[in-house]
Order: sequence, then C-alpha cells, then structure tokens
Amino acid sequence: MNLAGSATTTVGKDQIRILSAAVVINQVAACSDPVIAGAEQVFINGAVYTADEERSWAEAVAVSNGEIVFVGTNQSAEALIGANTEVVDLDGKMLLPGFHDGHAHIRYGGAATLRCSLHSEQDLTVIRSLLVDCVSSQAYASDEWVVGGGWPISAFPDGSPSSAMLDEVFTDRPAYFSDDFGHNAWVSSRALEIAGIDAETPDPPQGVIVRDLETGQPNGTLRDSAMALVEKFIPEATFEQRYSGLLAGLEQARKFGITAFSEPGVSGDNIALYKAADDRGDLTARVVAPLSPLDEIAARFGPEIFELLAKRDQFRGAYLNVDSVKVYIDGVIETRTSTMLEPYLDGSNFPPFYEQDELNTLYEAFDKMGIQIHTHAIGDGAIRIALDAYEHALLVNGPNDNRHQIVHLQLIDKEDIPRFAELDVAANFQCFWCYPDVYVDLAVDIVGADRVNRFYPVRSVKDTGALLVGGSDWDVTSLNPLDAIEAAVRRQDPYADSGRVLGVNQEIDLVTALDMYTRNAARIMRLEDKTGSIEVGKRADLIVLDRNLFDIPVTEINEAQVLLTIMDGETVYTAGSD
Repeated sequence: MNLAGSATTTVGKDQIRILSAAVVINQVAACSDPVIAGAEQVFINGAVYTADEERSWAEAVAVSNGEIVFVGTNQSAEALIGANTEVVDLDGKMLLPGFHDGHAHIRYGGAATLRCSLHSEQDLTVIRSLLVDCVSSQAYASDEWVVGGGWPISAFPDGSPSSAMLDEVFTDRPAYFSDDFGHNAWVSSRALEIAGIDAETPDPPQGVIVRDLETGQPNGTLRDSAMALVEKFIPEATFEQRYSGLLAGLEQARKFGITAFSEPGVSGDNIALYKAADDRGDLTARVVAPLSPLDEIAARFGPEIFELLAKRDQFRGAYLNVDSVKVYIDGVIETRTSTMLEPYLDGSNFPPFYEQDELNTLYEAFDKMGIQIHTHAIGDGAIRIALDAYEHALLVNGPNDNRHQIVHLQLIDKEDIPRFAELDVAANFQCFWCYPDVYVDLAVDIVGADRVNRFYPVRSVKDTGALLVGGSDWDVTSLNPLDAIEAAVRRQDPYADSGRVLGVNQEIDLVTALDMYTRNAARIMRLEDKTGSIEVGKRADLIVLDRNLFDIPVTEINEAQVLLTIMDGETVYTAGSD
C-alpha cells in the first residue's frame, strides 16, 4: 500500500503514522470501490503478535466500539477502511495484547510516588541524604508523622536498621518507613514511644519486634504483624489523598502497557477507591481485587473476612472483579519469617500463620463460595501447607473453576512441583526476581547455596503442565513487565548484558514468558473471553512496542519501549505525552 503523503504524529523517539482515511481510500479506489463506512481504527504494517492458541502473527488489526473486528493481512484490512477510519501505520513495530500483571500493589505503589521514597538505595550515606531531602522538602510539624518506604533490608546488618538515623534526621517526630518488601518497618524512637513498645512488649503472633541483644529494647525494626503495632497510630489519609495515590499508580501502569492487573490484599476502604475510579471513568485497567480486611499484612483473620466478602457485590464495576481473597501463609526468607521444611542455617524456623487444620477449613469455605484464593507463600514449608489446603478443598468440594493460585514461590520442594498441575493451582511468579541480585546473595547466608540455586523454578513448574502467571509485586520491584520477561528468559540481571545465572536450566523461552503476562494472566483473572490475545470478538486492549521482541537479542528485551497503550479501544497512554 502506497503511504506517501500521509500525516505523522510523534510517539516518543519513534513515529507512528496516523494516515488520513481519504488518502488510503483514494489508493484503494484504483482496485475497488472506496468503502464509505468502515472500522473506527485500523492498524497496518505491523508485527502483530496475537498470543492466540497458535501464537500466530498478522499484519493488520481493526477496531470498532472497543472491539477487535479484524485480524489479518494488510490487503484484507483495506475493506475495513472507511471515510472516518483512523489508519495507523505501525511501520513494522510490534502490536501485542496489553500486559496483564498478576500481582501488583498499584494503589500503594502510586501512593509511594507521592511520599518519601528511599528507592531501594543500598548506600547508607545516600539513604541518609534522601531522608534529609524528605524532611527539607516538606514542612513537617514537630509532632507530625513522617511516612515513607523503599529501604532495602540488604543495606542493613541482618536486615534490621536501628532508630538512630531516623532520630537524628527527624529529631522528635514519629517516623515510619516500610521496606521494599513490605514485610518490615523502620521506625523512630518517638514512633515506638507513641505505640508503647518497649522491652516488656511481647512479640505479636506472626510478628517480630527486633531487639537489642543485650538490653532487650526494641531497636527500631518491626517485622510482619508487628508493623501494625505502630501503623494503627499513624493518622489515616483522607479519601481524596488515597484516591490521588491510586491515580498515580494507574498512570504508571499505563506507561508500561499494563491494561489489567490483580491488586492483592485490598480492604473495604481501599476497594471503595477502585469502585469510585470505575464509577468516575478513571479506571484505565481491568482489575481483580483479592480482598482482605486489613490494608497492610493480615497475617491471619477470622469472621471479619467473611463479613467483607458477603458485601462484595457493592464493589463490582465495569472493570472491577472482587471474587477473590488474599491469604498470607508466611513472611519472607530474607528476614527468616518464611516457613521452611528444613530450618534456616542458624537453626531457627518461623511458624506458618495458620495451622493446617484451620487453613483447610478456611480454604474449604472460600472454595465453596466460588471465591478465588490468592495465596502468599514463599518458603517451601508454606507452599506445601497451601497446596495441602487446596487439596483438602478439592477433595471436599470437588472440581470447580475457581482458579486458585499461589504467589511468589521462592522455594518449592521438588515433591510439590507436580502438584500445581495436579490440583489445577496456578503458579504466579514474580520473574524479575529470577536472577542473582543482592537479596539472593543475602539468602545464601540464611538458607545456603543449595536452596538458593533452587529459587523460582519457573521452567520446572512449566514442564509439569501447570498454568504459569507473571506479576511484578510493585512497588516491591519494577512494574515494567519487560524487566521481568527478560529476567525469566535469561535468569540473569536484565540491566546487564552478561553475568551470573540463577538456577540450572530454569530459563524459559520468550513465548512462555509473554504468555505469563498476557493470555495466562488473563485466564487467572477470568478475562480470557475479553483479553489476553488479539482475536476477533475480544476487547481492544492493545499495546505498541518500538521493536519486535522476537527480532532482537534477549539482552535487549527490556530496552523496548511502550509507544501506545489502548484499553477497551481508548488510547490511555502515548509515549512522550507525560
């Protein structure tokens, strides 16, 4: 098709040509009568990766009323070009389904962009400088709480910062900073005082108050459920402040081509934010919200979760699904709060948040309600407990289509790897963690090299036929799906061209990795009839990348840029527009 004389619009560093329909119609008229009525939008000259069952390719896609009405060749697409059709010349760029993130804390990540952030900085001098910048950039009153996050446990001895630096920078102000895992809090002495935490305060169930070994006084680090001892004294943000955080998170999602995600562990207050965004037309992604009574880590819960689930219908929306629940089984390995089959190297172990019998009862009840169970389990002991509970529910209730899953899956015992497929439980990996980073090095001293080399066995689980799903766990780590996809394919640092590999033969191919962030995640989110692939009849949730991922070295996958994000037929992000 001769495209001479077409108009252009700049998108980031590259250009996508938006053609006048009249120009195209005149070109087509030489071969056939011009079409008067056509599709609203036609993409041509693209590397269209459909992610359908055959993982087929096409050149052109047409969209009308937010629905994909054609997938095929440039020549066949000509018949869909009418007088008012917007024709987009992709010029060889890659068109694929919008990314689906199976586990992302979008509201919290967005809120973090609006408050003090330590950006996972490893250098203590830089961390102190960021704290100083925080206090100087905002006019905190003498008794006002300073709240932030993003400190890495790997930057501090035993992952346990003391209150000293916060006390020095913030003087007598109460300060609370969550770590970049979301399982630890770094608090000032004033915050401990307000919460009444001292040497006599017992550790709460499923939590740890880190203490000075000589005096027994709390040192300023709180783990898992102990975080709530201080959190409850932090003044609640207003609805509109929290709504601004959600909008900031959605903006980041659009930037990385994410058109659907699961926001795990959403309380009644925060699911109301999503409902408001859906009602106001601000929800620019399809959302599954696994519910939880508490905004932060709910180590365990009782009747209150059923009260929240019973009223979930009021939160449903055009783009919002609430038929899911978030359950924590353990914490994280790096702070020895995960449950292991064999003890840590220091001889300790951490008890699961639930006994097997009570977890069985809980899962049986959720499963019978038709609720998807979204389980946080990291240690091999916790993963076995979760699988046993899923098996119990299956035996009692029989097979169903609830689409349960386990998330994170850092260490899986080899005997449990086949059970995901056998029990029809999806394996939701955060693939950006699948390379030797500072946390992997830290874990060697905690669980030993042998167990570390078995971290995140993505390929082993795939080979059993289990459903693999990808998620970011943002704002714990990068929200960019291409970072995770490259790490999954290489098992090396995606920001370097070479380096150490995590695990043996755990690399996966690019098709499998893309499936995890498109069609597979769409299935676990109950969206496979609408999204996850580019097929006629599905909704137009599409993205354009500046290069074809299959035509470049794997070391360049995360260098690709999202040029265009389209959700339900509407353009919600254009590179260079932010």
